[in-house]
Amino acid sequence: MRFMTRVLHCLLLLAFPSFAAERSYWVWHRIEPLTKVESAELHAQHVTSLYWHAGTLTERKTGWRWSEGPHALAEVASGFVVVPVVRIESETHVPFSDTAALRTQLARITIQGSVQLDFDCPDRLLSKYAATLEDLRASFPKISITALAHWPKLKDFAVLAHSVSEICPMFYDLQADPTGVTAGRLPPPLLDPEQIEKATADWKSCKTPWRAGLPAFSRLTVFDASGYSRGQISDWNWEDVVFHKHLHALAPTRCGVTLLRADADTRVASRTLHEGDMLASRTADPTALAQAMENASLSGAAGVVFFRLPGRGNLTGFSLPALGSQSAELKLTFHREGDALVLKNESAADLRPRLSGERNDRDRGYALELDAPAAVFREAEPGSFWRVTAHTNADTTPRAASVGTATRLTFWFSHLSSGASVRSGIFQLAPAADTSKIRWRIVPLTEWQLLP
Repeated sequence: MRFMTRVLHCLLLLAFPSFAAERSYWVWHRIEPLTKVESAELHAQHVTSLYWHAGTLTERKTGWRWSEGPHALAEVASGFVVVPVVRIESETHVPFSDTAALRTQLARITIQGSVQLDFDCPDRLLSKYAATLEDLRASFPKISITALAHWPKLKDFAVLAHSVSEICPMFYDLQADPTGVTAGRLPPPLLDPEQIEKATADWKSCKTPWRAGLPAFSRLTVFDASGYSRGQISDWNWEDVVFHKHLHALAPTRCGVTLLRADADTRVASRTLHEGDMLASRTADPTALAQAMENASLSGAAGVVFFRLPGRGNLTGFSLPALGSQSAELKLTFHREGDALVLKNESAADLRPRLSGERNDRDRGYALELDAPAAVFREAEPGSFWRVTAHTNADTTPRAASVGTATRLTFWFSHLSSGASVRSGIFQLAPAADTSKIRWRIVPLTEWQLLP
């Protein structure tokens, strides 16, 4: 038995504008080379360069030390220009006191004189940073730096820009997490369209080539009951949020921001939440991301750099095909494969996580439902679906039931990235079951359809 549906859901499409400038990616916390699939997709997006994290240099009183790395990058991305990125941190009050030692350390990882420094320079030290970069450039002619979006407003910015060959300003998290967060006062989105338009416009006068740094990730922030930020959660997945029994949505998702409240002391991933604490899920809204790319282009950007390259261990943001799609249409296929049900995303678009719906404050996620006029199901295991539930009288007075006595099965899943699939465990029908009377749907995406 094989059956298929094509699904179009406009809010879940990533429709990027025509953008002739080059796209690139930051590759962070990874030493494994690109896979063949990744290389093919990057070539399809006309990507030529990658900014690859080579390590973190920390300036201490005893000198410069690698707190992470350095990693050899010569063989990680055949066919691409790899720019080593060094995260710079300083434990001294006056950083860059020993430029010669810094130069020696950087020489270990530069590729053909190319390097990018990632340093959150305080505004007051911008001239000092510029002098250091000017000194380093004699040894490394291709110096790129990351930058904060507001730097063009600073008096020393022109000197800084002159000291490097390229700048990558980061146009996300343009303000600190606020206090006083409530259902009526959501935390700021990762990409605020109004802020981005103003911030990119400030870079029009920059004479040094620049690329706009944009987010391809999602973030979880904890706020206490008073609305004060308690920091971020790391190492989480969408199932930790979408199906959490103690989280309730406080408001509809707006510009990629969903706010939820804990109704009891609980845990989300490795983080403890107390009753009344709030959890903000923030992801780059596709429309805002497309607008940011357009604004960057209009302001003279040489390209965009997405943070970060999607891959293993980074499954909460956009997929790589979705970031490269040009208004791809969502297409899901559903079929029975042996004794399992398989739902697959065959398109370049992502089916994004659904954290708030119209029915109630627990209306989250997606459900593959199978319905029969009689109890014809014999076995159903969740497999890689989050959970499978069984009911009778599902449309009138739903009652939980065993699989063998149920007339409706519901397989729950949180999202489905481009190319990904979810597969049930063992799924079996009664030997004499009439499959032509079984119907199925994906809530909230499709209406009921009969199995052929």
